[in-house]
Amino acid sequence: MKRGRQVWVKTLREALGHIPEFFSSRAARRCLLALFLCLVGAQAARAQVTVTPVTWNVIGLDSNKWSQGVGPDTFQVGARACNVGATAVPNITGTLVWDSSNPYINLATGALNPVTYNSLPVGTCTDFYFPVVVSRVNAVFTTNPSRRYHITVSGTGVSSVSTPTPRELYVEQLLSQNRNTVTSITGPTSVYVGQSYTFRLIADTATQGYDQLEAFINLSNVVFQVQSISTTYSAPAGATNDKFYGDACGWNNVPGSAGYLDCTNSGKVGGTIVTDYTVKILAVNGGPITLGALILDHSGGSFHYNADNGDPAKQITINVQPPPLTLSKTASASPVLTNGTLTYTLRVTNSGNVSYTLSDFVDTPPTSPGTPAYVAGSSKFNGAAIANPTASGGKLTWSGSFVVPASSTRDLTYQMTMPNTHGSYSNSAIAHFDGYQLDTTQDVTDNVPASATVQVNTPPSIALCKTVVGQTCPPPATPLSQLPGTDVNYRITFVNNGDTAAQQFVLIDPDPSTTLKLNTNTDFKVGSVVTVLGSLTSATVAYSNDSGATWTYVPASGAGGAPAGYDRNVTHIRFSFAGSLTSASNGSVTFTVRIR
Repeated sequence: MKRGRQVWVKTLREALGHIPEFFSSRAARRCLLALFLCLVGAQAARAQVTVTPVTWNVIGLDSNKWSQGVGPDTFQVGARACNVGATAVPNITGTLVWDSSNPYINLATGALNPVTYNSLPVGTCTDFYFPVVVSRVNAVFTTNPSRRYHITVSGTGVSSVSTPTPRELYVEQLLSQNRNTVTSITGPTSVYVGQSYTFRLIADTATQGYDQLEAFINLSNVVFQVQSISTTYSAPAGATNDKFYGDACGWNNVPGSAGYLDCTNSGKVGGTIVTDYTVKILAVNGGPITLGALILDHSGGSFHYNADNGDPAKQITINVQPPPLTLSKTASASPVLTNGTLTYTLRVTNSGNVSYTLSDFVDTPPTSPGTPAYVAGSSKFNGAAIANPTASGGKLTWSGSFVVPASSTRDLTYQMTMPNTHGSYSNSAIAHFDGYQLDTTQDVTDNVPASATVQVNTPPSIALCKTVVGQTCPPPATPLSQLPGTDVNYRITFVNNGDTAAQQFVLIDPDPSTTLKLNTNTDFKVGSVVTVLGSLTSATVAYSNDSGATWTYVPASGAGGAPAGYDRNVTHIRFSFAGSLTSASNGSVTFTVRIR
């Protein structure tokens, strides 16, 4: 970086020598130089990734029994990506790129390529491994024993980087070696997607070790992300490694160079090997997975593998399970009245024995038949207030670290005010952890959001129509003409046009808020009241002779100077209904008055 800066400074000074004199003063040059150095520093501060090969270039087959299925044919080929920049790198991706053709050296069937991880935090590294299979054919020895490749690493916001080229995988004839043995592979036998675990490989080689040594567990790159490796050797005493490949002799792996496929010094490493793999579980890939180990070495000019390779007694079987998380969504009420406010609950259930940390909750409110409004300040997680969600693209997103302990549930709650529009409102929600989607199933590969449906209803809305029996409703605009002494049969119909049932329905005629009275130019006919209840259960009829101040008056024939059978004192009639007047239900009341 220092060398590059000197070159650019020289170039800048030369350029300044060609600009007008008024702009080439010493002060101007200093300002421009300072600006340039700031830009260089800003460029250096951006997120950057390095990539380094972490595996040997030698692969092979058993020298004598390759055609009988004896010996290994699958090898881990990998590189390490490290974030040396100032910001996390999202979507960090490793890709194995073939630089030459060879039908006998290929990626294992079903292996991922490219491999993408959710993020590479600042100051951390991760390994990308690609299982490569050698075909069990003689031509791989005699005709085409190598295949060139490189591994690239890229990510959002960073330039792609690559392992050195030219490099190749070279097929050697391997000898079975009894002194190379797998002592054990240990680790959990039941694991969950999204969690990290440690597996330990213990192996033994010749006491003094070898100039080249690999001792590794064959891990599927579909299921496992290798986050770190820690290896110790008994020879030399106290030797350690952060890879499973021990290059003790300075191996030359540059094709075409002098001394290719040989050592540049005399170092050795080995003895008792203890390697701890810290891995993250990425996916469920079929049924149980059996893990075995391969020990590969170079010594005495030949290449060897462990004789117990493939021995079931030296393997471990693990069950990979989906994350024990499910998401549900409920609403505090349904139905709810228009403009009503209700509480939604997003509940995460963790039925496993490890905790999970979610990165967000995402809710998609409905837009039809109307759009609810989020109530600011209403959000809580596990009962504690949290920040309002961000709204974008028709979604509400709560971001943060939401811990869901083992064998427990956690709720995110918030409120919404429903619109003034009748109808059914459904909204759905998901959550995320480590780039995985959490929904109503434990399967992280499907898309089954949690949803809640709320029925929004209008309140009771009772429409009234008063007519003379025989008239249509509403009545004609021209008033009905009747002679004195004529009976008029009034009918008041009612219907509930709202979605919600009306209860404690009371009907008073005439409207007590006006000056109208029944005994103005008419006499009430005693016993003439008839009710049609609809969905109501009963009606209590009361009368007032004081414009509704009291309701204890009992009509009597001839009262107030009315003719027999009529009462001139009745000013108002009240109908008090029991039961509910359900939506669209209707009824009526009728009574008779005599025109004076």
